[in-house]
Amino acid sequence: MGLLLVGYGTLEAWLGNMSYDSPARKKYCEAWLCPEEFWETRMFTLLQQSANGESEHLLPEMQRALIENQGSAFAWADLAEVERDAQQPALAKYCFQRAVTAGPQSAAILFRAANYAFQTGDRDEVLRDLAAVLKDPELTGYYDAAFLTYSRLGAPIDELLDKGMPPLTTAAEPFLQFWMDDNKVPEAKATWAWMLKRSLTNEASCGSYVGFLLRNNEAETATREWRRAYAGKSPNFQFLNWVYNGSFEMEPKPGPFDWHIETTPEVEAARVTEGSHDGIWSVKIKFDGSSDVDYHGVYQEVAIKPGQWRLRAFLKLDGISSDQGISLRVYDPQAPNRLDLRTDARLGTADWSQVERVFTVGTQTKVVQVEVMRGRSYGVQSKIAGQAWVDSVNLIPIH
Repeated sequence: MGLLLVGYGTLEAWLGNMSYDSPARKKYCEAWLCPEEFWETRMFTLLQQSANGESEHLLPEMQRALIENQGSAFAWADLAEVERDAQQPALAKYCFQRAVTAGPQSAAILFRAANYAFQTGDRDEVLRDLAAVLKDPELTGYYDAAFLTYSRLGAPIDELLDKGMPPLTTAAEPFLQFWMDDNKVPEAKATWAWMLKRSLTNEASCGSYVGFLLRNNEAETATREWRRAYAGKSPNFQFLNWVYNGSFEMEPKPGPFDWHIETTPEVEAARVTEGSHDGIWSVKIKFDGSSDVDYHGVYQEVAIKPGQWRLRAFLKLDGISSDQGISLRVYDPQAPNRLDLRTDARLGTADWSQVERVFTVGTQTKVVQVEVMRGRSYGVQSKIAGQAWVDSVNLIPIH
């Protein structure tokens, strides 16, 4: 019953004005926090009656219930809500404090106490109660509800982080994701900085955050964060080569600034050590010959500046059939009409050979995508078979 009573009061007021398709309502309901979920319980009925002006009549019943079970956190919380409705805030606050003491790890109790604190404007208490929820990795199903409460609290992001967030990756990562999902750039930046200071970041969160920055036209900040995380592993990045991991020597990191290598039903793609132009690794792309496939599965994004640039790579081919072969493409993913070019398509069988294009980047283009591709042919000999290797992909400015 206690779980079903989580967050009535303020939560009901927030959700009552939302449509059933509202993302906020869905997030609360997924955590079993919707008032509709406990309409059939007797205690909910009593608390409704209390909220509707019958609190003085119900106080003796709640007090008797507490006397019978003084160690029950839910009995203390039930009495607290009736005391609140009876306009006895000091007693209500005391009862909620006793409820939290009796149930310090109960999400239901912590949320009810936080909701009361929200109603009375006690911001510190809200943060204290919900921080206790966020400390428990077993309560991750309630995290979004806590974050939604934080977003409605009206507190500065620094206060939310310092008082309401435990220094744990299990809480910090979803909090960062919450702001990114809501496209809140200042809050996400502050959360990321807070995580960095406490060594709570990892490859996955870095990749997600950098991608978020790029989607919000923060290419310079995104590049700075990527270099901060990985400059030691690729010291030539943005000095001799603007493509990260251009020779595929490292396992790709999650994020837009490293390689995505995708296999499809018609195409197998992977890093291999069966031959390379530079170092040990290259990427092999194998076509099964079944279709006129349009393949763009090996790619990464690159932050770029206006001026002249040279794209260069090395290809090796073995039996590439059809009248449309393998090439490299560089384009502006936000507006391909501003920039979209490719190297000559290569066919047949050939040892390692260089492909190259020189191009000009305008002032509006901040990020380009570099990809290995095979475009659809539509010709008589359209089905493609064979295999290709790519290595030593370079993108450098021409000064």
